[in-house]
Amino acid sequence: MAAALKDSPLYTDRLTAWHNSRLWIAFLAAIGLAGILGIADVAQKFRPPPPPYVIEVNTHGEPVGQILPITSVQAIPNAILKAQLADFIHDAFSIDQDKDEEDRLVARTQARLTGQAGRTIDEWYQRDNGKHDPRNIWRYTWAEAMPLDALKLDGADRYQVDYRLTTHADNNTTITIAEWRATLHVIVGHSTDPASLGWFVDWMDFEQVRK
Repeated sequence: MAAALKDSPLYTDRLTAWHNSRLWIAFLAAIGLAGILGIADVAQKFRPPPPPYVIEVNTHGEPVGQILPITSVQAIPNAILKAQLADFIHDAFSIDQDKDEEDRLVARTQARLTGQAGRTIDEWYQRDNGKHDPRNIWRYTWAEAMPLDALKLDGADRYQVDYRLTTHADNNTTITIAEWRATLHVIVGHSTDPASLGWFVDWMDFEQVRK
């Protein structure tokens, strides 16, 4: 009798309906899941980026203290900021004879400049018919700006970087060595570089140190 019931049209219709309902439930669940994932993806894309963070480390490279959002220059550990300002001066005034490397130095410098500081660097590059512009003279001149010291000055967010500029000109036939001093004012802001601490130089001056 049981076998006959299983072979009956009524049983077959009920079994088909049950399978169809299961398929519809699975289909609707898949659509719902796709919708939730789509909404989450859109929300993630339009979420404002988090503030940049900095981790202070000890001499062994181990994290010290807590991770801080950078909302002011004072929030950046002094040693880290001075080291990065020294790197900025190196990039701004060094000249590399490899064009790709020189382009990288210029791009890194421009990414840190705003306001008066950007105009000051542009004026320096254009002075004496482009004599100081690394984009014009890299083929026959190279220079190394070696930071000697970085100091925090009195006043809000002002720094000083002393550096030695060694220039090899005229296809390395003329070498000059001079010491320079740069004074910088630093601000914080949003950076498109996720690895950046979000600081920028908005004012700067530099001059050769005469002994």
